[in-house]
Amino acid sequence: MTIIAGIDEAGYGPVMGPLVITVVAFDVPDEKAHGSLWELLKDGVSDSQKDRKNRLCVRDSKKLYNARNGLRALEDAVLSFLHLTDAKTTPSFYQLLDRLSCHNAGAIARYPWYADKDYALPVATSVSAVLNYANLLQYALDRHNVRFHYAGSCVLAVHEFNEQVRLSGNKGTVLFRSCASLIAKLWDASGDTIHLTIDKQGGRNSYLAPLQEQFPTATFQALEEGARVSTYEATNAQKKKMILSFVEKGEESCMAVALASLFSKYVRELFIRLENQYWLQCMPGLKPTAGYYEDAQRFLSQIAPLMREKAIREDILIRIR
Repeated sequence: MTIIAGIDEAGYGPVMGPLVITVVAFDVPDEKAHGSLWELLKDGVSDSQKDRKNRLCVRDSKKLYNARNGLRALEDAVLSFLHLTDAKTTPSFYQLLDRLSCHNAGAIARYPWYADKDYALPVATSVSAVLNYANLLQYALDRHNVRFHYAGSCVLAVHEFNEQVRLSGNKGTVLFRSCASLIAKLWDASGDTIHLTIDKQGGRNSYLAPLQEQFPTATFQALEEGARVSTYEATNAQKKKMILSFVEKGEESCMAVALASLFSKYVRELFIRLENQYWLQCMPGLKPTAGYYEDAQRFLSQIAPLMREKAIREDILIRIR
């Protein structure tokens, strides 16, 4: 079997809320490893919301989600895929974080809008819808002997993000190091060859030096470095092999990257939901925010008196980069 995996993030640009990076992986028979997962799983998955019929839609989260339509499409996808793993149901937000190995209880407890604020899932879909989608997914996977292997996330809330930016001096470095931590976990957990696609980060075309820095005991060889795709072959001390491709708009060409973007966006939106609820309870009628620059300035100016009254430090609410 070959592991087909993808990594994508949500929340790299905003002023408020966490940065979430996710890796998802599938076990695929070697002879089918170079095909499209969208094509292999077309009985249960569509890349089009318009033509999906009764299938799940898996595509770039920026094209699937907006505040007007709500969380349902994200939630259907995330909870249905997670239902295929051993633990089955995911009845609460904190349990979701635990399942994705991204819940730092000590860090979360610093935030009054997150601490002890667990809530039930799903919030926008229904358990019966998740079960129906999961059954259809299982049928599509079984037809081609494919298995949903793994999903794991890294969450950097504002204070942790700021600390890492201060240490590294660059938020691009923070993102790359978080990706590297997910790559390491995936590599350690698998005995098979891994084909990993990562959405390209910034304008960089060469990733050889930062990869070698993050994995000093591994050997990397550049297979291709260009504006659209940069690909590397890696071998670690245990002789495991990984092919890593950094692809511009990777979520459009690789289903695993698109699914990772859905996981990341869903987790981030659940955090933002808690943040908005906290401030709306303190200031009824306040318009919620998604945390992006212009609207964040409006939101922050409106809650500024409350921040002073509650002695809430800017460093746990506002990013420095």
